[in-house]
Amino acid sequence: MLLKNKIALVTGSTNNIGLEIARAFAREGAKVIVHSRHEEAAKGVAEEIGGDYFAADVSRPEELEQLFDRIQQKHRRLDILVNTVAHSTKNDILETSLAEWNRIMAINLTGYFICIQHAARIMKDNGGGVIINISAGSGERGSPGTAVYSISKGAINALTRQAAVDLAPHKIRVNAVISGIVGTPLGSREMGNRKLEYDSIPLKRIGQPEEVAEAVLFLASEKAGYITNAILPVDGGRMNSMGSVSRG
Repeated sequence: MLLKNKIALVTGSTNNIGLEIARAFAREGAKVIVHSRHEEAAKGVAEEIGGDYFAADVSRPEELEQLFDRIQQKHRRLDILVNTVAHSTKNDILETSLAEWNRIMAINLTGYFICIQHAARIMKDNGGGVIINISAGSGERGSPGTAVYSISKGAINALTRQAAVDLAPHKIRVNAVISGIVGTPLGSREMGNRKLEYDSIPLKRIGQPEEVAEAVLFLASEKAGYITNAILPVDGGRMNSMGSVSRG
């Protein structure tokens, strides 16, 4: 088992990519702390995989503090943190209000930052750990009509790189996975059979959330023990393809 006896927190782990990461981690022996804003949803997944659960709004620092206090008190350590929570928008720069900017940044970026800080303090006192952030291709290239989302994802990539450098002395590895068009709300609800999007993916298909989860599992395991400060695209080759179309 790749994660036997590890304690792992996966934020946003009741649907889509986060859910499949939680399932993969549990399958490989980890005790997973399932997280959601909705307690019943978190409890249901925790019961399915034999994990713990906690409800918190990642845009509220005080609720995140309670989450990590619970982890410290109940589990005494945290070996792995995976940040997956994200909200998207459909406005460009000129259409984006300050209120929308602040709301999306609070969830997509500040929430990641606060979780990293809390997790790293626990990990540092227990000899190290692993942090993995879920990002998107639009953070590297921009995407029409998703201004704040794309900017927040680019900032997550920068946060990943900085955290990797700052936390390496504490034996904490920090990486990111750029998810392509897979089982995200965009992938599952809006893609349908739009052939243009298939043509923009060199592997000619939309991915599955399980495929992203397997990449995250590898980065979380000791098999990736010499990997930090990496940003891994799991997108069928789309981001780095000359024929890619900017979306997602």
